[in-house]
Amino acid sequence: MKTRIFILLGLITIIFSSCNISSSNNNTPEILFVSKPFVINSDTLNRYYTGESGVYLLDTIHVGDTIIFRMLFNGFSNNLSTLKILQSDTSSTKIIFPSSYSLDSIFSAASSDFSNGNFLFKNKITSLYFPFKYIAKKANNDAKVTFYISSDANFSDMSSMGNNSVSFVLKTPIKIPKPKPVL
Repeated sequence: MKTRIFILLGLITIIFSSCNISSSNNNTPEILFVSKPFVINSDTLNRYYTGESGVYLLDTIHVGDTIIFRMLFNGFSNNLSTLKILQSDTSSTKIIFPSSYSLDSIFSAASSDFSNGNFLFKNKITSLYFPFKYIAKKANNDAKVTFYISSDANFSDMSSMGNNSVSFVLKTPIKIPKPKPVL
């Protein structure tokens, strides 16, 4: 009988010692594609892992293409704090974000730089659906878009594994379209 009581007390001790009594949850934020990027009036585009850490490759696009990105930025139980969507070459590509009116409702206009893709959240938001357009203006094999999101997660406890930010780079090779054959 004593062994059953000691086993039960041991299990109760393990269960309660594994609880997070402070009720703080820390999760690494996540960047997701809600759907595959697609060219307006055309096909969807696939993404491929390049072998480089945090670098992906988008199917080749052509000069004049407008790609629609539908992104989800998720902080889980943590509030999102900073969002960056940066293009490597503004002469080859152009990003069109939602209207300033829409952005002002979510981001701090005074602390953000909307035209350059730097957004600072003003409200406590744990997830954000964010569509935008990406326009290919001229041929470039090295064009890239960098996605970055951070949250208020606190991983100061050395036993915790995680990070309060995440980012990745999407290479977007742009080619000149081949002329269509004349029949």
